[in-house]
Amino acid sequence: MAHSVILPRRTWFYPIGNTSADLLTASLPPEQNLDLLLIGCGDPRSILYTTYADGAVADKREYDVTFCDIEPAVISRNILLFTLIADTSSERDLTLWNIFYHFKISTADLTLLQRQSSKLSSVSGSLEQWQQGPYAGFLKPRTEQTLSDIRRFWEMYAATASFTKAQKQDMHDMVARGVSSAARSQKANVLTACRSAGPLWINLATSGVATAHFKHYWKHGVVGGCATDPAAVECVNPTLLYTQLGSEFCLHYGTDPIIGFHLAEALGPVKGNSTTISVRDLGAYAMREFGQWCSAFRKRIAVDCKFVLRPYVGDALSLCRALGGERNLCVSPFDSRPIVLASDNDDALAVAPPTTFNVIETSNLADHVGLLNVFTSAVPLLRPSSASVLHTNTLLRTAASDSADVFMEKIGVDITTFSTLVGLAPLSLLTRFSTSSSQFEALGAPMESKQHHQAIAWKFPGSGDQAALVDGCFTSTPVAISSKDLIQVLFKLYLNMFSSENSLKYMAMAMQGRIDEVMNSGNIVYVRASFAALLRLFKDRVRTDWRAAMEGLFDAIQDDRTLQLGMMFYQELSLHSHLLGVYSHGFFSDKLDLARMYRLRPALFTHWPRTPDIAHIVMRVPRSAFSRLDSIDADRIGTPMLQCEVGVVSGMQTNISGIQLDFGELTVTGTADKASATLVRDSDGWKGTSPVIVQIMFPARLLDIDPRSTQVRLSIRATPQSTFQLMPILGNRLVIFEADLMGKDVYVLKDAPRVLGAAVPAPRAPTVATTPDTVAHAEGLPAQTTKDVPRLIFMGNKVSHLAVKVNILSDLGKAALSKSGASLIQHTPCTVKFRVGMGDIVDTVAFPFPVDRRDVKLRMEKAAVEVIARTVDANPAIGHGGYDKIARTPVVMTQGRPSVWSLSYINLNNLPALDLARPKAQFDWMQPLMTAMFSDRELVLQRSGDKSDTFVNLKSSIAHTIIGHAAGLSNGKPSRIISLHCKSDGGVYTLLFVNALRLDLASHSVVLDVSVLPLTHAIMPLAEPVLRKLRNPGLVETPEDDVKAWKAFLPAAVERCRTWAHEADCAYHKKGIPLGLAIDESPICDCGRGKDIPNSEIMKIHKELRSLVTRAAIGPLYAVSYLEDVGKKMQAAMNAFADRTEAPEGSDKTERLKARFT
Repeated sequence: MAHSVILPRRTWFYPIGNTSADLLTASLPPEQNLDLLLIGCGDPRSILYTTYADGAVADKREYDVTFCDIEPAVISRNILLFTLIADTSSERDLTLWNIFYHFKISTADLTLLQRQSSKLSSVSGSLEQWQQGPYAGFLKPRTEQTLSDIRRFWEMYAATASFTKAQKQDMHDMVARGVSSAARSQKANVLTACRSAGPLWINLATSGVATAHFKHYWKHGVVGGCATDPAAVECVNPTLLYTQLGSEFCLHYGTDPIIGFHLAEALGPVKGNSTTISVRDLGAYAMREFGQWCSAFRKRIAVDCKFVLRPYVGDALSLCRALGGERNLCVSPFDSRPIVLASDNDDALAVAPPTTFNVIETSNLADHVGLLNVFTSAVPLLRPSSASVLHTNTLLRTAASDSADVFMEKIGVDITTFSTLVGLAPLSLLTRFSTSSSQFEALGAPMESKQHHQAIAWKFPGSGDQAALVDGCFTSTPVAISSKDLIQVLFKLYLNMFSSENSLKYMAMAMQGRIDEVMNSGNIVYVRASFAALLRLFKDRVRTDWRAAMEGLFDAIQDDRTLQLGMMFYQELSLHSHLLGVYSHGFFSDKLDLARMYRLRPALFTHWPRTPDIAHIVMRVPRSAFSRLDSIDADRIGTPMLQCEVGVVSGMQTNISGIQLDFGELTVTGTADKASATLVRDSDGWKGTSPVIVQIMFPARLLDIDPRSTQVRLSIRATPQSTFQLMPILGNRLVIFEADLMGKDVYVLKDAPRVLGAAVPAPRAPTVATTPDTVAHAEGLPAQTTKDVPRLIFMGNKVSHLAVKVNILSDLGKAALSKSGASLIQHTPCTVKFRVGMGDIVDTVAFPFPVDRRDVKLRMEKAAVEVIARTVDANPAIGHGGYDKIARTPVVMTQGRPSVWSLSYINLNNLPALDLARPKAQFDWMQPLMTAMFSDRELVLQRSGDKSDTFVNLKSSIAHTIIGHAAGLSNGKPSRIISLHCKSDGGVYTLLFVNALRLDLASHSVVLDVSVLPLTHAIMPLAEPVLRKLRNPGLVETPEDDVKAWKAFLPAAVERCRTWAHEADCAYHKKGIPLGLAIDESPICDCGRGKDIPNSEIMKIHKELRSLVTRAAIGPLYAVSYLEDVGKKMQAAMNAFADRTEAPEGSDKTERLKARFT
């Protein structure tokens, strides 16, 4: 395994989501199919919500969704819900809600749950049987093992139908114990649900209802608004009782079903809503939204358009590697069955399941396995395209207090360097904005100090630049780097990944009195296999003297004294580097003469034909070895990490963190290299009594030094917490079990044990996309030039410039270069166009990362031109070029269709409209929401009247359009018509007819639903009669430069909410996007005129304009907190106010919140 293996003494069950549902198609144009990989999926809220909120053209988008979780109970519950939705009508939605979300249910609910579980069990005996069953059309398990694992849970659910009275009482007792245990970790005030309230989080926080609902759920087992009388809650829900650890109620102590829903609609000034909110209201709203999702799901699976869900149970990182073509991977750290992906084709179409994806959603796996592990596993599976996106989420707060240090802490190098090396970058880094609000994290989360939600969409940096695409398609290219620079980057990554091994750092922290930080530092996510996988990712991406780089890197690691435990894991790093084809040296070198080095005669492999490179060590550990740990309370023991130690000779110990465990009886037959082991698995796992079978891979030559003196140990990794808690129990070395290498409990094998009855993976070669070191491309003259891959230039230990050498092939071009040189013509965010001579050759250089147009140089050689450009700085205060000014919201043509690159797609028809007739006091929450559009630096610019920053000006005018005019907060009356006006150049140039101001639920934001009318010379004769009738439209003044910014923004605003198809002769094909930036030009095509225009109040009044307007979605563009400070000035001001007004420390948190925000 490429991540740490934790002893699961206490594992919380996460069957219900802890963030609101996401729109999984937010990056895809409506005609593009969804190939989604959802790892660490948890509950199916985002899948259900996406079927409801997706704005695909006429429901023609095909879905192919692979979703994975390591807990089989999660997947079994999800499929149970999917099939219940399919088998029932909307009248049963409340029952389905109870079955999925409540841990106390009625007899009628339990009966339906048991019947459905029995039905599922009866059709899931094998994949073949499943494929003949009623759900095979939309549910296709990825492996036989997956189906077997989840079937076991359906059988347990169904079996409760025959439980005795005593067994039922046992279930109630387990719930009571679980609730009591969870209560020890629960705080008096719980505000987690406020995050799901989006822009109205303040309203929920100050109402006290968030905490009240949380307590209600844990007291009664049901959400607010549901019956709590004994008959309604007389039964225990078995789906929340059984997990892979057995039957125990271990629901996570922070669970509250309403958190997975979009609570802003329940709190906002929406028609039908009260001005107050109650526990009943929150529960009722969540159930109503759930019902909408269920109805949409039923309709979607009935449509004659591909909709396939592919469940998988197992380790997410291993699944990714299997999808990438690797073999001999195990299901999970405690399940050694091999991953054998089903090779089924999709019916008559004979289309194999996808192995690359245009959307990869990783939940908050980065918190559990590390961000770099997520990257090494998922990045190779991301399909190169402009729409493709990798989503990462973290909930754990970092120690970094400065915004710019967040990524440095998580990764170890600056984000620009990392992005250029892996070929992906945070979208908000490239554009300097986000369409999602993180206002709660900036202002509310400090009250909940353990969590800080950071959601990041990673995209290919050059894929948003039309000039960088080849025939409308994005192609990922490698980068060149000197071996010296690569060594520095990799070594910094290494030190950061394993910083937990720097014991001197923790000693210093302890001396500073930071004891709690020291004791909580035991969350180790990376192992040496993680770093080897990262090296492989870079090897596939970079062009360098790889051997020189590896020699320098491994020398630096050997010489390092920062990580006191580093050398104990050196052989493990060498092993995995060899396995992955990264670097073979030391005990894996063909030149190693072991006999001469140690003057010993090899003994272990005497009867083998040859000493193998790698041996499999298998150790049988009796279950009694773990009994000493049973005496320790699970809360005290924490999350101890398991490892193996191999003591070869005195003073020479090698630690192995990448271990594989399983449970059962091991049988070994044969001898020497013919020996083979078979494991009969005990499916009860930790709850059973069978021995624990531990497997590791190890350098075989190292074992041959002195096998008779070599010992193998299973131990706990030493951290401050594990040492403090476990040393009195396990001794100084924290050893659980040890045995002699040559003893009866240890086997040295050529291959890993085979699991009896498990499928055997068929040979499959990974598909590797190769990219040439030079690319032939020139506009009109493709044979005249070739280009070397972009070269990274470092300054101050980070990438500062990119350089591309263009080789001139033709004699004419060489002569022109010699005579007249070369000169720059124009720039786009990621390209530079230049010409040789007087235009003898015109060529475009595409860079893999945005560049600063102010710092581009041409260096001429005899037969080549090297284009050198500075990368855009990550700090928005000093960064220029790239996707700046009017290039923030590009729309690119891919496969003949426009695609929004930096704005999220939304379906306006499914978003709730605000009731603008309500008193303005009900819209007070909008002012801080609009303020969140600006960083603290930008607020200074805005409030000083400085108009030098076009993007700040654009955001200011958007904010003024939304809250000043549409919401009517400026003059007290909403404006139904808003005019964009340029006083110095012709006056009004665009009219916005306000259909509605809506809540953008998935983005925790608002969006203005408008009908756009650009006033061109062609439009004026048609629109003039109406325009003469207009009285006092809202006026948004825009200087000349801002006119271009609005013209560039409007095509994206139209495309992001499009529900219609472009015409074959769309003007975008000929003129590009936008069509024009001049004040009298329309930037948008005519394809959307009059289509999907809502029957709004303003369009009823001006129905004669319906055929001329185009629908658009205009929303806030928020500042990015990891790039610069956002909300700190507001936070400081509120804290200062609170110091004067709030109740004494220790009083109710709700009262203190009221003091801060009211």
